[in-house]
Amino acid sequence: MMETAQEDELLAMESIFGPAEFRRSKTYSGGVMQVCPELSSEFKVIKKGRRERHTEYDLQHLPPLVVDFELPATYPSQSSPVFTLSCQWLSHKQLSKVHKHLYEMWQETGGGVVLFSWFQFLREELLSFLPIPSPWEIPSTEHPELGASSPDTNDVSDPQAAAASTTGTDLLRSLLDHNQKMLQRVFEDQVFECGICFLGKPGSECYRFQHCQHVFCKDCIANLFRIGIGEGSVLQFSCPNSGCDSVPSPSEVKELVGSELFSRYDQLLLQKTLDCLAGVVYCPRPSCSCPVALEPGDSWALCASCAFAFCTTCREATHGVDKCTQDPKRRTDKPASDQAASSSQYAPLPKTLEGVQDIWHDYSTGTRLRRRLLEERYGKKVLLSDVTNALSGQWIEKNTQECPSCSVNIEKTEGCNNMWCAACHISFCWRCLAILPKNNPYDHFRESLCSM
Repeated sequence: MMETAQEDELLAMESIFGPAEFRRSKTYSGGVMQVCPELSSEFKVIKKGRRERHTEYDLQHLPPLVVDFELPATYPSQSSPVFTLSCQWLSHKQLSKVHKHLYEMWQETGGGVVLFSWFQFLREELLSFLPIPSPWEIPSTEHPELGASSPDTNDVSDPQAAAASTTGTDLLRSLLDHNQKMLQRVFEDQVFECGICFLGKPGSECYRFQHCQHVFCKDCIANLFRIGIGEGSVLQFSCPNSGCDSVPSPSEVKELVGSELFSRYDQLLLQKTLDCLAGVVYCPRPSCSCPVALEPGDSWALCASCAFAFCTTCREATHGVDKCTQDPKRRTDKPASDQAASSSQYAPLPKTLEGVQDIWHDYSTGTRLRRRLLEERYGKKVLLSDVTNALSGQWIEKNTQECPSCSVNIEKTEGCNNMWCAACHISFCWRCLAILPKNNPYDHFRESLCSM
C-alpha cells in the first residue's frame, strides 16, 4: 500500500513539474527538487560597503534551493522522507531552520504525502518564513559570514542542512549572473515583433539593445551592421528606433556579423576614431605609417613604433631648433610633380588587389575629412591615379558608376539604390542615375520603376 502511495506521488510530481524543477531517481525511490523562490516585482539586494555606502540591484530570480530526498519503505504513514538541503545564498542556520520546518510539515499531515506541499512552501513562503525582506542586505567582503557554515556546532539543529562557504562579493556576483541568465531564458521564450521587418520572431532569434531594450530580429540588425561595415559608417552603429542612440558592444557586433567582418569593423572603428581626433597624424615612414599623438603646441612628433622624430608640417626629419620653411596650409595641396618627387614620405599601398579595392572604397565613399587623411597617408596623386590604374578596367566597369554630377567613380556594395556622393554631396539613383531632391529623395523610388 505504501509503495503504491509513493509511486503515485512521484508520478504526480513528474506530471506537474518539468525536469528543471523535479527529477525522479532511476535507481531508488526518491529524487531531486530544485525550487526557485518567487520574488516580488520590486525585490532588491543591497551590497553594503565601507562608510555606510551601498549599491542597490534589482533581482527577479534567485538560484534554486535543492532538496535531495529519498522515500523510505515506511513513508508516508510512519516515516518522513530522508532529505538534505543545499543553497548557495542561505546560511547553515537558515537551512537548518527550513529543514526543521519541512519535517514538522510532514508530522502535521498525520502520515500523508508531503512533497507537493514542500515544493509550494519553498516557492511561495520561504522568504517570509526566514525572513528575507526587500531590500536584502548582503555584507561586503569584510563580513564573510554570509553563506558560511556556523562555527558553533551546538547551534545547528540538523546536520543534513548544508550551505556553501562564500564571501559577500562572490555571492552577489553569483546572484546577478544567475538573474541575468534567467532573464535571457525568459526573453528567448517570448515572441517579439521586429521593428524593421515587422515579423513575429521568438526571442532566441532576436537581438535586444541593452540600454533602451528595443528588440529587432537578428537577421535585420546583422544586415544593417554589414551594410554599415561595407560603407565604413561604423561610428553610426546605433539602435534603428527613431531618436534612440543606444549602441551595441563590440562583442555583440562580433556575434551578429561573424569574426571576418568584425575584424574589418574593428579596424574601421579604430581608424575612424583616430580620424576624428585633431591631435593625431601618421608616421611618414613608408615602412611604419602608425598613428602618432601630437603634443599641444609642438611642431614635431615622435613615432612610438619606430622612434622616428619628424616635423608635422613637411613630414621630414625634425629640424631641431630651426623653423620649418614650408607653409602648413599648402602641405596637403602639393602639385602632382611635388607629390611624385616626395612620394617616399607616404605609406605604401597594399600588395593585394583586395587591399587596393578596400582603400578605393574607403576614399570614394568617405567624408571630406576622411579623404583628406587618406591623401595625407597615401598621397593624393596615388589615390586618384595609381589606385585607379591598379584596378582593372573590367573591375571598375563592373563595380562602379560615375556620379551624374561630378563623374567620380562610386562603388556600391550593399544597401538600397539611393546613393550619396561624398565628393559633391548629391543624392542619385543607382539604377537610372537621376539626381534626387535633397528633401525627399525616396519619392523617386515610389513614383518610378526603380526599385529600392
